[in-house]
Amino acid sequence: MKIIQYICLTCVLLFSFSSKAIVVRHDVQAKSYVLEETPTFIVDMPGGGHGALIAPNWVVTVAHLISPNYIGNKIQIGEHIVEVEKVIVHPGVKEIPENIISGETSGIMDYLISSHDIALLKLSTNLPDVAPIEIYAGNEELGKIITGFGKGTTGDGNIGSISGTQKEGVLRQLQNRIEETHSNWLSITFDKGDDALHLEGIDGSWDSGGPLIMTSHGKNYLVGLFSWDYIEGNASEFIAGLYGNKSYQVRISTYSDWLRKTMSEN
Repeated sequence: MKIIQYICLTCVLLFSFSSKAIVVRHDVQAKSYVLEETPTFIVDMPGGGHGALIAPNWVVTVAHLISPNYIGNKIQIGEHIVEVEKVIVHPGVKEIPENIISGETSGIMDYLISSHDIALLKLSTNLPDVAPIEIYAGNEELGKIITGFGKGTTGDGNIGSISGTQKEGVLRQLQNRIEETHSNWLSITFDKGDDALHLEGIDGSWDSGGPLIMTSHGKNYLVGLFSWDYIEGNASEFIAGLYGNKSYQVRISTYSDWLRKTMSEN
């Protein structure tokens, strides 16, 4: 679904819902990426994708996962099933203009770089026994190692993301390094060999909204949410999850003031 909710240009141009899930190194045992225990802040969204609990009754996720009439939906956080009471989409979120969709892939990529993809969900009840993750408000993400989470499709860097593997419902983690920072986005690249981290990986299809966690001064922070893939050339020939691919994540620090203000006012 990813921006795919807005686009559907061959179903591959993704605001990551149909772009990847945790795709792993071919030379590291796949089971090394599997988590036995789910972090308390990870949220499973209805129909696929994720979000992050950032307060006892607030979840942040990517806007392209939000469909009409979302209020009343139930989401899972750990052992809890909670109803969505209110949805607040960032005012900068817009549908992609038709003339952009029908143009060159490079034009769509340029448009996405300037766009927004974030929303807040207010829950019908507080979850006092579930630990939220604190949002990052600094500007030192560049070059830092992050850990990302998702239950989407898997595969490896040689073959890419394998359609249908998201049905396994397995939570995986990856490591990567923030290689670019933009006003609204962070970017990672799937490196290979000596340039790769031990658990190097990239998001796969159905990983949208999966949280990226960074450690700063001994404390973990939410710094990003999986959002979309960068595509060069013909979109119909794009294969998600290959070595060298690049993806973009919502840069939480850009929205930290909006997040706090919106939660306070609601």
